[in-house]
Amino acid sequence: MRIKRFNENLEISPERIGEMVEELKDLLTSLEDDNKTIERYLNELENYKSSSSKGNDQIDDSLAAFQIVKKNIDDSIDKTDTIITNLSDYKENDRQYLYTENK
Repeated sequence: MRIKRFNENLEISPERIGEMVEELKDLLTSLEDDNKTIERYLNELENYKSSSSKGNDQIDDSLAAFQIVKKNIDDSIDKTDTIITNLSDYKENDRQYLYTENK
C-alpha cells in the first residue's frame, strides 16, 4: 500500500466538477431572483424616502442597507459566474495555470 505525501496533488473527477457546476448554476439563478426582489423593494421604498436634509429616518436607512445588499449580491453573481466558467474550462481542458511567475 502506497501512502500519499501531504503535498501530492489530487485530481478532482470531471463528474464532480459537473455536479458542482450544476449546483452553482442553481445558486446563480437564486441570486439573480434575490437581486430582482431587492431591486423591487428599493424601487418601492424610493417613493417614501425622506426629504429632510437634517437626517435619515428608518426608510432612508433601509434604502442605504438595501443598496449595500444589492451591491453584494451583484458581486456574488459576478464571482459565481467566474467560478462556473473556470470549473467548466477545467472540466473540458484539464488543468491550465491562469497566473504564472514571470522569470
